[in-house]
Amino acid sequence: STGVTTTTSLACSATATDADGETPTLSYNWTDTSGTSLGTAATLVLSPSSVSPGDTVTCEVTATDLAGATDSDSANVTVDNSDPVISSVTISSGTDYTTDATLTCSVLATDPDGGTLTITYDWTNGSGTSLGSTDTLVLTPTLVAPGDSVTCTATVTDADSGSATDSDVITVENTDPLISAVLISPATGVYTNTTLTCSATATDDDGGTPTISFEWKDGAGTTLGKTSTLTLTPTDVQPTDTVTCEATATDTS
Repeated sequence: STGVTTTTSLACSATATDADGETPTLSYNWTDTSGTSLGTAATLVLSPSSVSPGDTVTCEVTATDLAGATDSDSANVTVDNSDPVISSVTISSGTDYTTDATLTCSVLATDPDGGTLTITYDWTNGSGTSLGSTDTLVLTPTLVAPGDSVTCTATVTDADSGSATDSDVITVENTDPLISAVLISPATGVYTNTTLTCSATATDDDGGTPTISFEWKDGAGTTLGKTSTLTLTPTDVQPTDTVTCEATATDTS
């Protein structure tokens, strides 16, 4: 490694003597690998538009005395590759980070050498298991669960095999269960000594099986029972009273 990159400022220095006691005049010519002239001053500021990693930059110095006699010599350096720079890696979703979200991994990166970068992606869960290798990842309840971490690791590589890696991580959020129906049986022919049964249908978008609890109440909001069945008595209700079954679905998260 020379420490010379595509943005380095180079200085060319030379020592020349003249047997006639004169002070020679020094002139400079900077060239690239193909011999194209890059400059004619003692200093040269490189740029990605003038050189690339792996190029050889040569400074040729010509000493000329008053009689026009000349002598030349040169020195050269090789331009090193500069690794890409990642500014940010960001995971985003059009909705919440739930078990059915579509995640997108966005990368902001630059190459100091002005080259074209290649980006690769690796999605992993908290245990390091690979979940995907493109810039998007569609989550499913079979892939992740609430509380799981999902990481996108992005690796940026330039044309000269220089690379940089960075990542972002999110935590999968829980989705509340959904009760689609609550039914009391019998729904008619109910008397003050009838045994009622409450049933409920619930689903969990996260793939779990919700636990359903019940609470029976009269019209005044007084609790009559907390199981799926309730046997009415004249001390609990009177004709025309309203009896309500409230079902609550709870998931494992």
